[in-house]
Amino acid sequence: MADMYVLVVCDLGRTEAIASELQDIDEVDEVHMLYGVYDIIVKMSGTIPKEMEYLTSKIRHINGIKTTSTLIGYTKDGF
Repeated sequence: MADMYVLVVCDLGRTEAIASELQDIDEVDEVHMLYGVYDIIVKMSGTIPKEMEYLTSKIRHINGIKTTSTLIGYTKDGF
């Protein structure tokens, strides 16, 4: 299993609503609103690339999300 982090840029004024919507996704472990270039960071766990692709797609389809960047964390032992 690997940790996946999705950095989200939202439409102006939609950050809190989108963060709330993201928390309702079962696979989401954590949601944090940010100051800076990105508005939200989402932490999820996935087991296979196809599942990770599905989860990222689920986030990208939320109304008011402008862009996302996905980061996959690993340890020295791999996924």
